[in-house]
Amino acid sequence: MIHTLISCDLGRTKCAAGVIEYNSETDQLNCKKTCSVKLKEAHSLAELIQHIESGLNVRFSETSAICLGGAGQYNGESLIHENPYPYPMHFATLAKAQKWPPFAVIHDYAPILCATFTSYMDQPENIKQLHPAPMNPYGRRVALGLGTGLGMKDGLLFPDGEFWLGQNEIGHTGIVFPPDTSPEKSHLHLELMDFLQGRKTVLTFEQLLSGPGTVNLYEFFYPDRKKLSPEEVGVAMRDGKTTEMNNAFAWYLGLLVGTIQLTFMPDGGIWITGGVALNHLDIFELGDFYSGINASPAYALQRSQYPLGILVNPNHAIMGGGYYAARRLGSF
Repeated sequence: MIHTLISCDLGRTKCAAGVIEYNSETDQLNCKKTCSVKLKEAHSLAELIQHIESGLNVRFSETSAICLGGAGQYNGESLIHENPYPYPMHFATLAKAQKWPPFAVIHDYAPILCATFTSYMDQPENIKQLHPAPMNPYGRRVALGLGTGLGMKDGLLFPDGEFWLGQNEIGHTGIVFPPDTSPEKSHLHLELMDFLQGRKTVLTFEQLLSGPGTVNLYEFFYPDRKKLSPEEVGVAMRDGKTTEMNNAFAWYLGLLVGTIQLTFMPDGGIWITGGVALNHLDIFELGDFYSGINASPAYALQRSQYPLGILVNPNHAIMGGGYYAARRLGSF
């Protein structure tokens, strides 16, 4: 039997959504249509949903289940973010008023991890392999997102298709000082930490590896240049005008990947995505990226057997939300 699901990926500036067809007999998911709506195009959650329904040509109330992945914390009534959304996200009230089917509001990186449970991973065009290695299908795996913020979700897939998801806040993790670092890198690291502290900025990975984090790096390396927005810094990075900064960004990203490897020992792989990652794929080709991974050399043999890649298909979160809905919402 075919069931219609809606999957939404709600960020701080836009909401991507898709209509997913789920065949409960073959256990297959098929993304039929997608749309994207900027939050500023609406003045309320109800109006945002109306725009999405128009874009998908289907009403939420006419589907079998709805999964919404959102940045922030869902308290059972509303989605709350420390940097508030432009209008209240009172999902429970709206769902009751509009008679939605079973729905869930989950951590925004949970759908990305769930996408790795689907046949999406069997299609080479969906993945840029950074370290090809056999994936343990039932081993721990991690989704790492670099975008406006820095996020992560780990989890396990079980043989019956069910799954377990962890609870992580990697963006708030303090920047580590790796044990195996050259004197030159150590000196630069200390200078950068002093710079961030001088700006009264917390010393977390998010302050270097998110969109706003690239601004911190840019102003550290190029204090005499004109100040830029995160989008403008991104353009400068892609135009080859920030070589030193790109190398530092790559090294800290590698350092984070190595830290995640040691923390989770993910033989199911680390799978990276997000706007910053997808807009700067050349960063992953820099030697500093791999130097950062190896700056913490412990368990090098085991870690060398873990897959590492980038999820490059823009519909990964939509597909993952569909998988979550099919498995956790309703009886199909």
